[in-house]
Amino acid sequence: MKFSLSASLLALAASAVQAQQPQNQTGPFFLHITGKDNKDIDGYAGACHAGAAIEGLCYSNGPKPSGDNLNYASFFFNYTGNQNIDGAEVGFLSWNLQLAQGSDPAFVPSPMSFTFSTTSNVAQPMFGTGSSQQSVGFDKDGKLFVYGALDDATFKPDNRPPNPYQPKAYYNWFVCWQYFTSYYYHAVGWATTLPPHNPTCQAVDITQVMI
Repeated sequence: MKFSLSASLLALAASAVQAQQPQNQTGPFFLHITGKDNKDIDGYAGACHAGAAIEGLCYSNGPKPSGDNLNYASFFFNYTGNQNIDGAEVGFLSWNLQLAQGSDPAFVPSPMSFTFSTTSNVAQPMFGTGSSQQSVGFDKDGKLFVYGALDDATFKPDNRPPNPYQPKAYYNWFVCWQYFTSYYYHAVGWATTLPPHNPTCQAVDITQVMI
C-alpha cells in the first residue's frame, strides 16, 4: 500500500500534528485482539486503507505481524500525564502514516478518532491527520479502554443530576464486518450502546503487546 502526497500537504499535516503532540509517548506496540465469547478470535489489529490518508482498524487472525506488515500493525499511545483513571493514563492512540518510502522514509502521526453513523450504534475507529482524537487508555492489564465521563442512562425529567460527569473506563470493543466508503472490512468497532446494531459484531478485548 503506497501513499503519495505533495510536499506542502506533508508539511501542513506534520505541523498540525506537532502542534497537538503531547509530552509522552509509548510504543511501538501491537494490539492483540481476543474474543470474549468466541475463542476462535485471536489475532492482531492493523491499519487498513479507508480513504485519502485515512485508515481503519482492521482485524487479522493469526500470529504477530512481521516483515512488510510491521508498520501497518505498529501503534503508539500519546498522553500528557494530566489525566488518568484508576492510575491508568488517558491519552490517544496513533499510527504512523508512511508518506515516502526508500532509504529515507517519511512518517506523519495519525491520531485515532471515531466515525459515527446515524443508522448504527457501532462507531468506526479511524486514523487521520486531522485534529480529532478519541480519549483512550490502557489499564493495569494492558487492555484498551475508552474514556467516558457522561452517562445519561439514569437521567430523570426535571431532575438535574448533582454531578453528571463521572469519569469511567469503558470496554465496548467488537470486531464486525463493516463498510468503509467502498471497502468492506472485518474491523474493530465501538458500540456506543449495547447490544451492537450490526449482527456480525462479536465482543473482544484489545490488549497492548510491546514490540
